[in-house]
Amino acid sequence: MYKFLTEKEKVDYRQFFQPATTHYSMRGHSMKLYVERCRLNCRKYFFSHRSVTYWNDLPQDVVDAPSVNAFKNRLGKTWAYVST
Repeated sequence: MYKFLTEKEKVDYRQFFQPATTHYSMRGHSMKLYVERCRLNCRKYFFSHRSVTYWNDLPQDVVDAPSVNAFKNRLGKTWAYVST
């Protein structure tokens, strides 16, 4: 998701994700995504649906990483801190 949203991959992320537009859900970081409601069970298990909640829970410093390796390092530290 980091590569999609920071346009490091040449894929239009709007095909899979929608940026959040409401201001009340913007706590946390500036790249929040809209969580779509699913009517069908098969849609619940798509990558684009499963990963939005995890992405929206990340802190601002992880999302603002300048490179993929920096993102991975910051993500690892964040998840290590959360799991302890």
